[in-house]
Amino acid sequence: MAARPSIIKISRDLPEWETISRAARVVTDGGIIAFPTDTTYGLAASIHCKQAVARLKRLKSRKSGQPFLVIAADLDWVRELAVVKAGHRRLMDTYWPGPLSIVFQASRAVPAYVAGPGRTIAIRIPDDTLTQSILRACGVPLVAPSANLRGKEPATSARAVVRDFGDRVDLVLDGGSTDSTTPSTIVAIGSRGLEVLRPGRLVVREA
Repeated sequence: MAARPSIIKISRDLPEWETISRAARVVTDGGIIAFPTDTTYGLAASIHCKQAVARLKRLKSRKSGQPFLVIAADLDWVRELAVVKAGHRRLMDTYWPGPLSIVFQASRAVPAYVAGPGRTIAIRIPDDTLTQSILRACGVPLVAPSANLRGKEPATSARAVVRDFGDRVDLVLDGGSTDSTTPSTIVAIGSRGLEVLRPGRLVVREA
């Protein structure tokens, strides 16, 4: 049986600051945390910690060059990370905060080990009190893939995270079960307009 990481019960609607601060310390010290988001449970590490992102890649069995999703607290954070064009702004105004991840050209502020091919980056602003509290406490964008092993559905409970990852995750915030195994929708805007790269929680009808 896999060893257990530190697990803390937490309210998703009224998260306790002491617990949020502890989670933020784990992240800033180069650790990996797991918690429920507005979609499924996710893993998270600081965008600025190369070693933690490398750990995430191993946990998720990511191929070299395959980009990660990054979550940001607000539009100011997004503008620091990405080149935002008119089509992006329309999507952002319509669907954010929420379960839509948008692919942008990455700015110089994005480390090479986070960016995808052609220096692209997928970003979203979550619509979730707990996730927003964690982002604000950390003070930096987080690399945040769904909490699942390759080929398995994303975790919808802390118990599922522990079952799959054991103590390879440093801290799990147990906020109860999420209501879906469906991750965020990922879209890009190309020469032919809006392209859905991954169908997900949100149906996007126009750019």
